[in-house]
Amino acid sequence: MIPLTREVGAFIAGMRFESVDPKALPMLCNGFADCAAVIILGRDEEVVRILRSVAPGGAGESRLCFGSARAPAPQAALVNGAAAHSLDYDDIGLNGLQPTHPSAVLVPAILSEGEALGSTGRELLAAYATGYEVWGELASRERSPYHVKGWHPTATFGAIAAAAATARLQRLDAGRAANAIAIAASQAGGVVANFGSMTKPFHAGRAASAGVLSARLAAAGMTGSAQALEHPQGFLKAMSPAGEVDLDSPVRFGTHSWLLAEGLGFKLYPMCYGAHRALDGVIALAREQDIPPGAIDRVVIEATELQLANLVHHDPQIALHAKFSMEFAAAMALIARRATRAEVQDSFVQRADVRALMEKVRIEILPPGLPHDGVIVTLKDGTRFERRFDFPLGHARRPAGPQALWSKFEDCTRGALSASDARRLFDTLQRLEQLASLNDLPVLRD
Repeated sequence: MIPLTREVGAFIAGMRFESVDPKALPMLCNGFADCAAVIILGRDEEVVRILRSVAPGGAGESRLCFGSARAPAPQAALVNGAAAHSLDYDDIGLNGLQPTHPSAVLVPAILSEGEALGSTGRELLAAYATGYEVWGELASRERSPYHVKGWHPTATFGAIAAAAATARLQRLDAGRAANAIAIAASQAGGVVANFGSMTKPFHAGRAASAGVLSARLAAAGMTGSAQALEHPQGFLKAMSPAGEVDLDSPVRFGTHSWLLAEGLGFKLYPMCYGAHRALDGVIALAREQDIPPGAIDRVVIEATELQLANLVHHDPQIALHAKFSMEFAAAMALIARRATRAEVQDSFVQRADVRALMEKVRIEILPPGLPHDGVIVTLKDGTRFERRFDFPLGHARRPAGPQALWSKFEDCTRGALSASDARRLFDTLQRLEQLASLNDLPVLRD
């Protein structure tokens, strides 16, 4: 067994902006920009309103949702993280390990603590890279999908990664950084059963807040176990779905970049990421073949169990549940031939034609490891259409271009920022390494 907790602490203490591979910087800037957009979009969601009511603003250190209201950094991270994840429109990462939502945890933690500390853009980027690499190192040690056991990796790994990121901002030495990791390990949690409820976005906010608090407690002298990660009763063993976690392999810090290997995938649909490649394929098929929804007899979606793990609602009645429904995704794609915020609404979910088509959708589970999912649409006259699909647009292996990311940012911030301020915020975050202070970012209209 290796001294994993200590080695993670040493990595955090030694991390610098110059350590970040320059090839990763554009992706990191996209992560900050995309997360800022979904924080702004989610600022008025009910879960955010509730959290703000119990974590009120005032003379605090950090802004809430880029507005003028402020709160202490741990509370700001809580609110901003929940806002980022509230519409399930935030990015995805570590798909080849344990699929998670890195930016919805890391960016709120980093912005909240970075504002309190007066950090520069270079320091913010180094903190994100630190958190992501720690996240990847831990996630790579587990063979089985966390979701299968019921853990939400964004909430579990996220608390530790956010602690790593904010410990880097705090410039903690190796011992105190390791303590921050240990403290965060005892705050990690979040179950898949809460998907489709307001508690799911709370997972991201709680992880971000736990990370900030853990680093602050460690900075103040609080201690934790030097084996909190690798101990037989530590984080990795406790969370392991099958008890097969790797506690022996050397760490890969400095020899392998999870940022470059796994990257970030950016959502172009406001739905659970498990439905995105099916959405790409079904929308394309519906447009290419001009399929009349009323002529459809049945729809078969073929996907692996892992792809379907988070799509837990099969007869959704409201949009909050429909985000986690493959049946709804297929019906929406065939009827609207798109998947935008206009469709992911209660009124659309409850339309008679949408509900009728959802009843015709069947899901067939493919063996694990296959590179392609598929859709088969059969019409009432027997005509059959089929399409295979792999990576959705926006995936790290099929990147969305700058215009697609700007279009999403512009749509998310419309009404909250003027057109000029939206463009200025986007461009500033795209050049984050040049930012002298977070005070230079525009403030939303209240």
